[in-house]
Amino acid sequence: MALSVPRNSRQDFPFASFRGAGLSLEKGKELEWLLTNGLGGYSSSTVLGLNTRKYHGLLVSSDDELSRCVCLQKLDEEIFSRNSAKSLGIDEFSDRRISGDATQLSSFDHNHDSVSFHYNAWSADVTKRIAPMKEKNGVIVSYDVRNKLLERIEFRVNLLVNARSIYELSKAGSIEFTPKFFGVNALGLASRNGYLKVYSDKATCRKNPLSDKWVRNVFYSNDWERGDTCVEDIYFPAYFSLWIEPGEREEFFLAALCDETEEKTAEAFKELRKSHEEKGRILGSGMAASVMRLLSNSQSFVVRRGGKKTIIAGYHWFGEWGRDAMISLPGTTLINGRLDDAEMIFAHFLAHAGKRGIPNRFVGGKPEYGGFDGGLWLIDRLYQYAKYAGPQRTADFLKPRWRTLKGMIEGYMDMEKDGLLVHKSGTWMDTLERNGAVEMQGLWYNALRIMEKLARVAGDVRFDVCDVCRRFEDNFLEAYWNGSYLRDCVGDDSLRPNQVIVISLDHNVVDNASAVKMLDAVERELLTPYGLRTLSPKDPRYRGQYVGDFKEREESYHNGTVWPWLLGPYIRAAMRLHGDRPRMQELLSPLFEKHILEAGIGTISEIFDGDPPHKPRGCISQAWSVAEPLRAYFEDVMGKRPPFQT
Repeated sequence: MALSVPRNSRQDFPFASFRGAGLSLEKGKELEWLLTNGLGGYSSSTVLGLNTRKYHGLLVSSDDELSRCVCLQKLDEEIFSRNSAKSLGIDEFSDRRISGDATQLSSFDHNHDSVSFHYNAWSADVTKRIAPMKEKNGVIVSYDVRNKLLERIEFRVNLLVNARSIYELSKAGSIEFTPKFFGVNALGLASRNGYLKVYSDKATCRKNPLSDKWVRNVFYSNDWERGDTCVEDIYFPAYFSLWIEPGEREEFFLAALCDETEEKTAEAFKELRKSHEEKGRILGSGMAASVMRLLSNSQSFVVRRGGKKTIIAGYHWFGEWGRDAMISLPGTTLINGRLDDAEMIFAHFLAHAGKRGIPNRFVGGKPEYGGFDGGLWLIDRLYQYAKYAGPQRTADFLKPRWRTLKGMIEGYMDMEKDGLLVHKSGTWMDTLERNGAVEMQGLWYNALRIMEKLARVAGDVRFDVCDVCRRFEDNFLEAYWNGSYLRDCVGDDSLRPNQVIVISLDHNVVDNASAVKMLDAVERELLTPYGLRTLSPKDPRYRGQYVGDFKEREESYHNGTVWPWLLGPYIRAAMRLHGDRPRMQELLSPLFEKHILEAGIGTISEIFDGDPPHKPRGCISQAWSVAEPLRAYFEDVMGKRPPFQT
């Protein structure tokens, strides 16, 4: 095989660096990194190289249905000299024993498309660089090893593999692997869940001599804290070995690819270029650097699924959710001019639209319906798209799909009474029963007014929703305004952030004086440095921490937990009512400058605790958590408005 990677591949300008001397074991466990491949797969672990979640892995593949499989769990390195051995890899076991020595890690660098571990071991200086392959279920791990001893050393890379869903855990013997060695530097592994091939340009692949080839009782502390299953066994079939002479330096790499069969994996290897080109980027520092890093990271959510494009809701475990995709669409495609991607995403969801809107999510490639707001968000996002695309491009895209949009609106019409929508739950707060939710009403009216405008673009002169709009205008405030803010649902005066969505929309019926009162209430009780709480701390149902088992976490999920995506509509509403650009930019600073260096590096978490210090929780990289604050920064704070106004 003639695959090669360039030498001296370490980038000089990492986005973030962490010095080993300042990383305790506990702190290192909290700092996670994630690199995606454009297909829904990824590489991810902690800055220590210690896996703390079952979702972690160096090569997690994804198929056309966005089913993810852990293929290459990790690579643990060992250094052997004449009289001693030392491991660079760190693992935790169910008896809480930790193997390896974290003090050997001198630094960790996070670049926009790779991560690097730098070790200062007693016998060698080692740099390990991990870079997922774009548009392939593959990863390249390159090594730079300098022998510091006056004797020859053996550098080993232990191959720890799996073949399971990201939601499962394996036990010894539960997966049957069939290894096949190719020459001296490649190994293929067949299992019921696919085929993995690992190749090195210089290192020799050797069979694990132990009779028991399973590393048993590996422990995932983060899953344990979440009350989830957290112990598994990992298969260890072989290791790669390279001898390094005294004082010498060697550079080599391992490339791993996986697919359904040996033939497909072999074909994927053949398609790789002989030179794996890499491009670094100087991002600078401060807010500008953070914004550019987040803008780059936003593309990790836009993935190819077969011949289509879609948006992943979050990493590690979220798949394709309609509502999340629509909310995230402007911040992942429009603000950076990726209109082709936006059109492909719209087309994908509209192809599955029905009377109840778009699918709530896709499972195994099949649509599931259950949410009511996804279709209304889609109509709003089409309107935002039109502001970027202009009349002619919008008309070209809209006309073939106009009948589908009309059918969707007609389905919502069946739920209308006195201008308002009558529905049971089906909102983004999916752990709560919220009937007649306030944001559903706001999205409904906004969608009706947008459809009036889009009808003219589509050339439909007979489309008329004026009577419904008048009924809404006559009844909405009477049903929802309580004198200080909007009720969250009919008959429910809970102070929640959903009212902010209403006044952030282009078309709403709330007057400015009332909107100012609403924002005052929200700022007093819901606004935090990382987003909006989902319930006032004064409410007896408020939960300030997202901890405990599944039931306990579900109770707190929308009863106090902070959601950063809500900063998007909040900032849009605040800028319209008050302006004050410096304050809004300052509001984004904790997310953009602090948080992206303390949890999932270079990205934004799903949620935060409602109580200070607002510890990040949930998944480490959430699409709308990145997309909506980014959109707000560019469009509302910096005033980079779309070129067309409709």
